[in-house]
Amino acid sequence: MSMSCVFVLTLLVGQGSLVEAGDSSKEANLRGLAPMKSLDAKEVESSLLDELASNFRSSISKEHIFEIEKALHPMYVSVPKEDGGNVGHNVARYMLHRFFAERNGWFIRGLEPGSGKSDASGNQTLQDLVEWVPSYLQTFIEELQGGRGVSLRELAVLAATLEDLIHKESIQRLEMTFTALELPFSTQLDDEQVREALEVYMMIYMLGGNFTVKGREGILRAHRIFTKKVRDWQTVQEWAHGVQEEVVPASETLNFSTASRVIEEMGRRYGTYNDAECGSLKEEILQIESTKAGRVRLADFYKKGLSGVFEFNEKIEYLRALGTIDESNSSEPYLIVPNYVSSRPNCLRASSFYVVCCRNECEDLVATLEKKIEKPMATPEQILELVASFSTKTVQGPRTLSETLVARLSSIAAANKGKVPLHGRLFAQWMHHAFPRECPYPHAGDSMSPMTADEWIQATGHESARKTNEEMQVIVDSDSCLLPVGEKAREHHHLAENELPWDEVEELVHPGHDSAQDSAQVRRQSVDDVIHLAPAARQAPQRSMFDKTAPIAGLASLILSFMAMLWKMTPQNMKAGQASAGFDGVMA
Repeated sequence: MSMSCVFVLTLLVGQGSLVEAGDSSKEANLRGLAPMKSLDAKEVESSLLDELASNFRSSISKEHIFEIEKALHPMYVSVPKEDGGNVGHNVARYMLHRFFAERNGWFIRGLEPGSGKSDASGNQTLQDLVEWVPSYLQTFIEELQGGRGVSLRELAVLAATLEDLIHKESIQRLEMTFTALELPFSTQLDDEQVREALEVYMMIYMLGGNFTVKGREGILRAHRIFTKKVRDWQTVQEWAHGVQEEVVPASETLNFSTASRVIEEMGRRYGTYNDAECGSLKEEILQIESTKAGRVRLADFYKKGLSGVFEFNEKIEYLRALGTIDESNSSEPYLIVPNYVSSRPNCLRASSFYVVCCRNECEDLVATLEKKIEKPMATPEQILELVASFSTKTVQGPRTLSETLVARLSSIAAANKGKVPLHGRLFAQWMHHAFPRECPYPHAGDSMSPMTADEWIQATGHESARKTNEEMQVIVDSDSCLLPVGEKAREHHHLAENELPWDEVEELVHPGHDSAQDSAQVRRQSVDDVIHLAPAARQAPQRSMFDKTAPIAGLASLILSFMAMLWKMTPQNMKAGQASAGFDGVMA
């Protein structure tokens, strides 16, 4: 790789207001969290550029990159590749989304299906700015490599870079905590001080950083109020202190440095901890499952919201935007259980970069297929044998798959020269039919958007995304249907009238263009994702987040630093005695 190439970065992001709408007084728990505070565009730009130009934090080693590579490898070998053996833009984004969602429960803005669609004109909200960060990093690597796609090593570096951005945000919040509590940064802390700091940090984490109280007395008062509003706060703290005891042995000094290791691990593991809450949510909603598998009638949904543990109160318009509604029968819309469980109303807005959502239970099933098949496509016979053996909490295997499922899988294969693309919409739809309570229904096209209630309100002009108790009661009272729900309803799932909807719309994550077309597509996507890189003299864009006086030398240094980091990660340089050190001295 040439180290002398200098590219010019041109950002096509419009300048403007960075204010998010929303009510910050909402109760903080799994559902209904306060919105993030707004950021200045220059702060986002500065943070991103500094991240690319600087080294990784000291705790990131080459071994960590190798660990990420190992985790990505089964998926990497099974996805479609470019002619040179690397993955293209869409596939890399698809892989990163799945990687973080499965590993940490992180749904990173800009990687999710349906996100990152904002154009480069007009005012940019905080969501717009944060969503272009992954595309910015990804496109940066792609263009440096001449549009040849992204290798497994580069994908791992990209994942580690996103992790590093998230970790540095966490460190800033820990600094906020220590400052507010008037704790020393450099001296030893006693157990009580550390306990207090971690509790306040978790409060700020669960508020998504939307916290402006200053002074020890004020922050402790806010903490007392917060703990009264959050369900199972004591359980959260027991979990957090358990992480502390595991990360920091009793013999080790407790200070800011050790606390930073604890909160990093807490961020990584919170998605796993959240699995229990997600399981409770799913169990609650499956109590009212309809005669259609993985579906709930809206009247039953609202009835449960009025009397159950969880507040099921979202308007159908908002649920439709989230992609959680089945309207194949326009007179009787249904809620799709797996789509709803992992949707934004049930996510913790823990970071500017990501939300913690309920895991997609289908990921484990697809990952097993990828490990067994190790190719982008498979025969129907291979898939049927594996899928028939799978078990979940709601499906017992081994089992005999229905004739309809077998016929539909064969139909997908017939349209693809006898094999089934594992990463296409039709196969995802087939998995939804095979596991209707675990695998989300894949809506076609851009019919859904992962928006929070506040973002949806701002985008649509609605006053609220939720129905009032009175509005829900009217719907419940007017419902004259006497269909069974839950266990009794499941006895009717096999009937023909309760068959789930099926369509023939295919969408492939890699449509199979030739390399020249793929390169052009990457360039077009670069513009769509508001970043453009060109090997020429600096242009004068009409809209730019960069100050016009920013020095070219700084941009050149940024690019060379990142190129050097990738260069150091190549196998030949690993053999040159650089294997054990961290990413120190990338650009001396």
